[in-house]
Amino acid sequence: MEESSRASVFALANGVLGVRGGLDELAGDHAAILSDAHIANPIHYHESFTGFATSSDMRFAAPSPVQIALEIDGKPFVPGGDAPLAFERKLGLVDGILHRTTSWRIDQDRILHLTVLRLVAPGAGAHCASQIGLQVTGGSADISLSFPLECQELDPSGVDDPRFNRATPLRRISLDESGVEACFRAGDGAQAVDLAMVQAIDVDPAAGKLILDDGRATARFSLDDGAAGMVERHVHYAFGADGPDRARELLQHNRTMGWGGLAEAAQAELARFWAGAAIAISGDSGMERAIRLAMFHLYQSASRDNRHSIAAKGLTGEGYEGHYFWDTEVFVLPALAFLAPELAAPILRYRIGTLDNARRNARQMGHASGALYPWRTIGGDECSAHYPTGAAQYHINADIAYALNLYREATGDAHLVRDAAPMLFETARIWLEIGHFNARRGGAFTIHGVTGPDEYTGLVDNDYYTNAMAARHLAFAATLASEMEQEDPGHFRALAEELSLTPREVEQWRAASAAMWLPVDDKLGIHPQDDSFLDKPVFPFADLPRDRFPLLLHHHPLQLFRHQLCKQGDVVQAMHLAGEDVPLTAKRRDLAFYTPLTTHDSTLSATAFATVSAETGQEAQALDYHHETAYVDLENRHGNTHHGLHMAAMAGSWLVLAMGWGGMRIVKGRLHFRPTCPDGWGSYSFRLRWRGALLEINVSADKTIYRLISGDLPLILDHGREVVPSAAGTVLLRPMFDAVIFDLDGVLTDTAQAHFKAWKRLCDEEGLPFDEHFNENLKGVDRPASLALILEAAGVAADAATREEMMTRKNKYYREAIAHYGPDDLFPGARELLTDCLAAGLKIGLASASRNARDVVRALGIENLFDTITDAGTIKRGKPDPEIFLATAQELGCDPSRCVGVEDAVAGITAIKGAGMRAIGVGSPHALAAADSVVSEISALDVAVLTTTLPPEERDQLKLEK
Repeated sequence: MEESSRASVFALANGVLGVRGGLDELAGDHAAILSDAHIANPIHYHESFTGFATSSDMRFAAPSPVQIALEIDGKPFVPGGDAPLAFERKLGLVDGILHRTTSWRIDQDRILHLTVLRLVAPGAGAHCASQIGLQVTGGSADISLSFPLECQELDPSGVDDPRFNRATPLRRISLDESGVEACFRAGDGAQAVDLAMVQAIDVDPAAGKLILDDGRATARFSLDDGAAGMVERHVHYAFGADGPDRARELLQHNRTMGWGGLAEAAQAELARFWAGAAIAISGDSGMERAIRLAMFHLYQSASRDNRHSIAAKGLTGEGYEGHYFWDTEVFVLPALAFLAPELAAPILRYRIGTLDNARRNARQMGHASGALYPWRTIGGDECSAHYPTGAAQYHINADIAYALNLYREATGDAHLVRDAAPMLFETARIWLEIGHFNARRGGAFTIHGVTGPDEYTGLVDNDYYTNAMAARHLAFAATLASEMEQEDPGHFRALAEELSLTPREVEQWRAASAAMWLPVDDKLGIHPQDDSFLDKPVFPFADLPRDRFPLLLHHHPLQLFRHQLCKQGDVVQAMHLAGEDVPLTAKRRDLAFYTPLTTHDSTLSATAFATVSAETGQEAQALDYHHETAYVDLENRHGNTHHGLHMAAMAGSWLVLAMGWGGMRIVKGRLHFRPTCPDGWGSYSFRLRWRGALLEINVSADKTIYRLISGDLPLILDHGREVVPSAAGTVLLRPMFDAVIFDLDGVLTDTAQAHFKAWKRLCDEEGLPFDEHFNENLKGVDRPASLALILEAAGVAADAATREEMMTRKNKYYREAIAHYGPDDLFPGARELLTDCLAAGLKIGLASASRNARDVVRALGIENLFDTITDAGTIKRGKPDPEIFLATAQELGCDPSRCVGVEDAVAGITAIKGAGMRAIGVGSPHALAAADSVVSEISALDVAVLTTTLPPEERDQLKLEK
């Protein structure tokens, strides 16, 4: 990795100031990044149209607070021509200090040893402190260290890369004679920004002296062989006409604290952060370090000021011009909401504070009402000059709503949510502006002319991610409106009057959410990314050499738009954020379909793919993606780490740990977990904050432990059932199998009579013999095979069309018979068994010969308890062929040998055994003799029976507490 990328990795920041981690004595990579350092530059178009962005905010780098110039024996000494004789650089994640030791050769005999400590302390504002120790060995030397206050040279790299900052020129407009104060200016006229920089230098008087003259501060030392000197430097920045006065005042305050006071305060702040953010991974120390580094950088770059959000590169570099994007709300905020909620709140406060900008943006885009947040911004106005992949990304509104809802659930911060209500309602209005109830789609709500997260597909109708997130946004807005009206009618009436918000409009939000167009392709069984995506040819990027990536640097956008091609997950991203109600089967199909179409040119992509891969049981693939997001900057995998660190990917490395491997979701206001431990990890643990409580989740191959570190009891979680974590740790054992696959009829409910009556009615109409005794032959057999048995027994031949008509008629009679099925028609103990299986960490599948299985399960009220449902309509061969059980295991992502099947029919038991699974029979031991074990009814089953071969007297130790 080149030094410019290491300067990003070793950067320090405190939410106000960031200092890149380059070497003080070398030119270049130690610029300062300030959250307030940005100006608006006009955007020039050859042809401009209504609503186009007129200016772009651009962040500029401030003069370095750590740059030094060396002279030895009166001559400039510029190291770096040769490699240092010794070098070590360490980033202290506990103390927040950058530690470095370097030894440079002066000449044949002498060596200069530098020991540098650097600190950008939390709470110290735009302040950087350094300690520089120097020693000469091999002879004596006169050494001068000067501390220039001067502009950085512009970095010419990346000038053709839209991801990099076209650096804004900064010029020095004043410098005092002593060299400790300077003022700089960016921009001109009304747009100009003035920056003051003030420094103080303390020199060890026993070894050297400080000279302030000719516009430069210089520390001079005359060192004998082996002697050492020390310098302490403090630098502070402030903006505006009174910047110098404020900078001097704050500099003096921090200087009075001294290095020791600042370091002590920094370590205390970091200790508080790590108390709630501790992680451990046994078996992969590299991944553990990578995630810890990512969390440290999130903490550093997080804004403590409601006037700012978190830039795509944080405060570690100049990439993306310092802009804020959707990934702050979708990746960074979720991590901070669980790790350090106080650092998540400013992200939302910033959006609340720029609501008027979003309203203006909506008017510029032609919308009569509502608010549309900019795709990229710093000051609050749209900065994207390329609207097809910029302003067209309306999902930014839903992303902000998602972040608000997640923050609300995680913290219970009702005050912030109340302040955010106008933002939520105004942004919800936009969906009714760009979508409508479409009569051509059966009244479904459709959204037109937008771009989703996948920037290789632009300006489409019904982008899946946009629609899915809009549905959540609208539902949340309608729910919050109802809650506010009920809890504080006076306040809500005043707000509704201010916004001209009517009950009819709120009902429209609710209706649009419920009717949102989220189709499944009949042929492929996947969610199309948009209305036209499946009609396009596939882009053959797999044949391209690596130097042709990212594609955006080598192809016109239209060439990319015309193909089935994804820069990052769109549908997969939706599954990651809004997939709670999507069956595991559908997620696996989506993942399998979109994986070969996705270049992952975006560093955001791997997080969603890792999480959904882990959720669907594809552990090896999930680990690969997890490494991709965790190591994206440590190994410079996208070749642009020198532009700064990817904050969203950093957050993603923790999200994959918690949401992917930990299976963490928020469902109906409660934390749900479904943890798994990947091969190669002995165990892992992570902490998170939830509504004032601090939790620790420890997962290994055989158990999960939930421990309440602090907070009020009781706190109820969900691990398939209610779990109350204790201070000592609540232990849930992992079963010896991974999945249970149930038959439906005769196992969970009795639709056998409904089937019998439907067949009986058909046979009576056709004059075919049929009775209850013959009906036993049809158990576990699908519809076509059942009809074939009936016709064969009667000696009747029928052509394909006749058979199809007869089966359709039978199904009609059957559906009439089950029309009034409900939860009361479940067998006793069935629901309890299913929830206990979830609690034990088992995946649950349904393998039914009935083509109406999903409708029956939905009527019984247990559809949400199944990870996948396989019926006769999705396979070619019915029971006793094992295909249906093998297909279900594949959809669950489980090896068949790690599955248990539960059946009531001989054909079903034969199919289970043929699939290589353990078979549990429900019914007669004599009839089901081929099963591994048999129970008389479903209520006799418990998790211990399903998951162990231990004798009955030893099973009690595995049973869950009731």
